[in-house]
Amino acid sequence: MILKEDIYKRIETDFGTESNKAIEILCHAIEKTDYLNTDRIIRCIVFLSKGNLNDLQKYIIAAANDPRDIILWAEYEKLSDDFNYKRLRDFNISFEVSKINVRV
Repeated sequence: MILKEDIYKRIETDFGTESNKAIEILCHAIEKTDYLNTDRIIRCIVFLSKGNLNDLQKYIIAAANDPRDIILWAEYEKLSDDFNYKRLRDFNISFEVSKINVRV
């Protein structure tokens, strides 16, 4: 499995010495569940995991159940009510340029 360069860099930055294990877990999940094999889904999983292997596995499971959930969690911020969200990131593009709005 070949991941995009920005994804490898983010995994190395976030997971540090556990980055090889994180890549192994992620690649195994993608081989097992083919529809996870999109850059957007992978970026969302990595972003939400914040360098924690347990969270990585948790978000992989959530994505396997319904990838729309992790897209919502990673790219949007919930506003005042249950049906009002604001998009903050776009993980269709690399981590470096994915921010739509920067919060102060």
